Amino acid sequence: MKKSTLKFLAIGMFLLMGTYVMAQTQYSVTFEVDMTDATFDPATDEIFMSGSFADWAEPGSDPAYLMSAEEGSMIYTHTVTIDSGEVQYKYFQVPIGTPSWDFGEWTGNDNRVVQLSEDITFSNMWANRPHIITFHVDMTEADPFDPATDDVFITGTITYGHEWMQPGMISTYMMSPTEEGSMFYSIDMSLYHGDYEYKYFRVINGETSWDNGEDIPSNRTVAIDTIATTVYDIWSDIDAGIFGEPNVFAYSMYPNPVVTVLNIDNTSDVSQVDVLDITGKLVKTVNFVLAQKIVIDVAELQTGVYIVNVHNDKGTQTSKFVKN
Repeated sequence: MKKSTLKFLAIGMFLLMGTYVMAQTQYSVTFEVDMTDATFDPATDEIFMSGSFADWAEPGSDPAYLMSAEEGSMIYTHTVTIDSGEVQYKYFQVPIGTPSWDFGEWTGNDNRVVQLSEDITFSNMWANRPHIITFHVDMTEADPFDPATDDVFITGTITYGHEWMQPGMISTYMMSPTEEGSMFYSIDMSLYHGDYEYKYFRVINGETSWDNGEDIPSNRTVAIDTIATTVYDIWSDIDAGIFGEPNVFAYSMYPNPVVTVLNIDNTSDVSQVDVLDITGKLVKTVNFVLAQKIVIDVAELQTGVYIVNVHNDKGTQTSKFVKN
């Protein structure tokens, strides 16, 4: 056989293999949205979807993303083929066939976000808005932990499909230092109302594994019921989390929110109080002779949520306050 023939056969096989690989990374996705509670007139309004998979085409401009419903139904559906990975999307009403961005489920850039890894149907309620939740974990006391070789991942029912994804498998769930050299790692998650379980894991040299999780007796839990929430945790310390398993804060702290002066009562056993911003950066430390009450001047702090670590001879208790 001629060398040129072998060359063309090799190229053909390569192309076929490439086509196969591409096919393996695409999935059939059905989008489904219930319009029952929407202000919506099926006689004049159409429902479109748009998102990262559609290069955010203006709703109404591309019929490939027009949704349809069975006669008399308020459930609109449409199926498309999408590459694997993170998908952002949102639903839009298009009145009288005029393309527009003006009639989406809500304004703003906090889109619906999912991680696609299989054929699936996304069933949504119109305007059921997910919340952006920031998870922080303090790795300072984690041992062993080497930032040069170890990544920090979060997994649990908070991940795609409420499935516990193996740590290291999907980069979307890798956390990042809040700033260069910081031992505080964070990640933003898009979550709907509900109760979730989760846990942090070390991924060493990029190798996926369940072997290097926190040493805690049970999974962490969080209840999502607000527009925005920040969760603050300490590696392997389930009692220190603000929104995790019960954080027993034995001191009386007031007022909260606070404007100028924060009071902490019943502190006869306390040796030090640290105030950190929500990224984990230390902004104030108070050392003092043991007393029944601590008064902390917070007037110069910027508005926002802050963490309070109260140290005594038994360890550290954590709470939070809001600076107005």
